Amino acid sequence: MSMVVGYKPYTGAINTNSARYKRAKAMYDEEHPNGEAPKSAAKVKAEKDLQDLKMLKQMLGLKDDDLDFKFKNPLEADEETFIRNYMGLFDEDGDFVNPYGVAGMDITGKDPSEFHKIIDVSETARQDMFDETKRHFILEKGIANGDTTKRTEVFTRYQLSVEKSDRLSGTWTLGQYERMYTKAFYEAVREADPNWQLGQPFDTSIVRNITREDVESRIVKGNSEFSLSPRPSLDITV
Repeated sequence: MSMVVGYKPYTGAINTNSARYKRAKAMYDEEHPNGEAPKSAAKVKAEKDLQDLKMLKQMLGLKDDDLDFKFKNPLEADEETFIRNYMGLFDEDGDFVNPYGVAGMDITGKDPSEFHKIIDVSETARQDMFDETKRHFILEKGIANGDTTKRTEVFTRYQLSVEKSDRLSGTWTLGQYERMYTKAFYEAVREADPNWQLGQPFDTSIVRNITREDVESRIVKGNSEFSLSPRPSLDITV
């Protein structure tokens, strides 16, 4: 499974004119209408538990003046702390940074046509995806398993290797390559054994002997999607 980077509070000097600050301040203002922080669910529960305990002691004829529980929610803080936490969600351009540490991947408010575009993807990234797709196909006998795949790591490596403006369309394109690699493996196994079904064992040499070049030579590129041309015949040494 992929390692999540997680968010860290912004620790630099705060520039109130920066895009990062403005995004964070807008979030703070939305969460704190009139400058007041609403009670959290945890704080409400803590106050109710304390009141219930006091009532219980009173019913038992015991003093309750020794109960002085002060609830401190770590998410409740002063405005600057809040804003620094929020600023950690964005890069210097005010773009959202996803949990894997990559900016430029937010599709909120965007029409799919804006990024469902085919662009050039490096051979390094394509080979990275091909190797992972093959490994996972063999391991899981053709079934996509979110617990064992490392595809997110492949996408993240690619995203961090290109300009932010290319990340959405590039990720879409790399996903198209992934789809074609998987389709080619499936077709090859089915051609060797027409009765084979996903999840069943197969002769792994059928897939191991397929190269990225084999698959990419059959790819037909459209404006937004790939397709795979028919394979003339099975040409695999087993």
